[in-house]
Amino acid sequence: MSSVSNNAMGPVLDADPEISDILSTHQIKHDAIHALHEKHKESTIHHFTDAHLHDHINSWKVLKHAEEQVAYGVNYFAKVQIGEDKTIHIRIHRQKSAEIYDFYSLHETIKHNEVTCIWAVDEPLVYFNA
Repeated sequence: MSSVSNNAMGPVLDADPEISDILSTHQIKHDAIHALHEKHKESTIHHFTDAHLHDHINSWKVLKHAEEQVAYGVNYFAKVQIGEDKTIHIRIHRQKSAEIYDFYSLHETIKHNEVTCIWAVDEPLVYFNA
């Protein structure tokens, strides 16, 4: 099993059109942004509203990605811009036997004594479990 210190995540690469299309499907965008807003609904830092939800979906741009080959398919890690100075780091799973991609999780951290999934554009994409 992979961990932060022992994993098979490949190099972080700039997003190309193919990976951008895969990671920008309606379902993945919807699942990731709704998970983000659910986690931040009581945030004292971000104060996200329904208007932000639509802005985040419309601003969606995959910037970077990395892949991890696993026994049950492929994990994709991606840095996605959702606003001028905001990114999220998402994990997507592709099933081994089918071209089915599922949103798995957001990368969380603690900033200003609060859990957040928002990352600055210059913060690197790294491996994360959940």
